[in-house]
Amino acid sequence: MNILHIISSRGWGGAENSAVYLAKTQIEKGNSAFLFIHSLNEKLINILKNNGVNFYSAFNPERKNIYALNKIIKICRKNNIDIIHTHLGTGSYLGVIAGNFLKIPVVSTINIFSGYHYYALADALCFDSNAVKDYHIKYFSTPKYLKYKPNLIESAVNKLFKFSYKTVNDINEIKNKSYVLYERIDESHFINYKDRLNEFDNYFNIGITGRIDEQKGQIYFIEAAELLIKEYKENSAFKSKIKPLMFHIVGSGKTEKDLKRITESKDIDKNFRFWGYQKDVRKFVNTFDVCVSCSLNEPFGINNLEYMFMQKPCIASNTGGIPEVFGDTNILVPPKDPFKLKEAIKLYIENENFKNEQAVNGFERAKKFFSSDICYKNVMDVYAKVLKRQARNAK
Repeated sequence: MNILHIISSRGWGGAENSAVYLAKTQIEKGNSAFLFIHSLNEKLINILKNNGVNFYSAFNPERKNIYALNKIIKICRKNNIDIIHTHLGTGSYLGVIAGNFLKIPVVSTINIFSGYHYYALADALCFDSNAVKDYHIKYFSTPKYLKYKPNLIESAVNKLFKFSYKTVNDINEIKNKSYVLYERIDESHFINYKDRLNEFDNYFNIGITGRIDEQKGQIYFIEAAELLIKEYKENSAFKSKIKPLMFHIVGSGKTEKDLKRITESKDIDKNFRFWGYQKDVRKFVNTFDVCVSCSLNEPFGINNLEYMFMQKPCIASNTGGIPEVFGDTNILVPPKDPFKLKEAIKLYIENENFKNEQAVNGFERAKKFFSSDICYKNVMDVYAKVLKRQARNAK
């Protein structure tokens, strides 16, 4: 099968990670997979090259970009593309228009809590969690979606590519082509990884990875750390039984400098290490005794899969798609609740057997539900259904 993935973002996150490793797995299984990407996304370009995934690019392939659409159509014809698989909103628009023009079915992966009207026009909608699916099913019933009309420029571009926008008024039509397909990573990079930061062997290390901003909730990680440090400092019995605490924040972003200042103002900066952006987070995660995810609302949380495949006990916010990731393993706490987060960290610190048990339980769950082979099969099953439906409708 020949597949074209379209993802036009300039950054690197869960959506890009998932698209790359899906394409990589598809190629390893004997398919031909290509990516169409933003020409300024240097990180994505380097990763694609390193993983042997062929790609095409265009500068600023945003919505209503006639040049990008023309290029996608040429790519599809040149490579006899059977399926267009889109990622994120802009990719969905480009894919839907090109797919309609060429009569190639379009599968859209949706992994964000942000409604976009062109999603509904794909031949299959693949949500990365039930939480994301529920959000969009509600969105497709709102006046914002039902009353949407293309503006003049959008209408002109659509007309040029022989596309007539229409609202899908029957929500059952959308539900019938909706699937939940969890995000994927290349777990072989994480299982049995050995490297670590040996200079922290004499500490109990609690860490968090990912982009630093308000939505990721690192401020509550710091507040929980302050509570825990104070509690152990005031309780000499506990202080003598546990290692010194070290909290790690790996990543960069808009609020990084503010968080550093906060740890200094709270006089806990000696218990913190800020590592900034890291190309490879594995040696940091492998150093952590406990991994934390404090997101305020997360569609899925691909960093949680990395933790689980590295057999790390986890604490995560009970919000969005995160409960679907962990199931009945590890510890979930309410978002924005530093006290509950502190208590969860404390439970792991003071219960070694429980900590180790949850690490194993999480690892077994990750292998069962989130391995690349399972995710590959689920995606290919959707492709088969879409192609079968197209063939049936063509008769």
